[in-house]
Amino acid sequence: MDEDPRVDDAESLIAPVLAGDQAFAELMAALWEPSMRLVGGSKAMRGLRASEDDVREVVTRLMSKLQRDDFRSLRLYRPWKERHPDKTFADWFKITAANVVRDFARERRGTDHRRMPGELSKKRLLNDFAKTLPGEDLHGQRPPVTDAQTARQLLEYARERLPSEQLGALESWLQGASYDAIASSRGLDDAATAKRLVRAAVAVLRRHFGPDL
Repeated sequence: MDEDPRVDDAESLIAPVLAGDQAFAELMAALWEPSMRLVGGSKAMRGLRASEDDVREVVTRLMSKLQRDDFRSLRLYRPWKERHPDKTFADWFKITAANVVRDFARERRGTDHRRMPGELSKKRLLNDFAKTLPGEDLHGQRPPVTDAQTARQLLEYARERLPSEQLGALESWLQGASYDAIASSRGLDDAATAKRLVRAAVAVLRRHFGPDL
């Protein structure tokens, strides 16, 4: 992956982010386009013949990694820099991005990503919902958001449109719970009941903002 010199310019935003997450959106916006080029140009992604959506998914995962666990990854940058005084933030970011790309490539090689007919796709639901959200930056582009942020906005949207049983099942599904786990935690009869609730919730939402699955 070739380095983008603009990544180093974002280093000054790390301290404000660690002092309060209000600055993370600014850091993410600064890193988004360089990250798209960095990830899209990687040998691993080219080897997968990755689409632009694949690249965007990896970059979203990368931003989520930086934000996760109270910015744990960003907090590790300063100790790393002290151990490698000749390196830059761009060097550290390149390594971090490469790790996320590697995990995605392993997942892609080890999984058949072709969906069976009628199978729900959380990623597609979040992507389609994100397209409906208002707001553009000064360049006419929608500000980047993570899947977790989109999921929170989707649930806020859903609270006004879904009965509580569907909303609870949808929330658990968006958090990655299996249908068995949803049934167990929600006191439902079985996984099939949980799946029906999730499908019904998705169908209601899609009638408002997107095409049917």
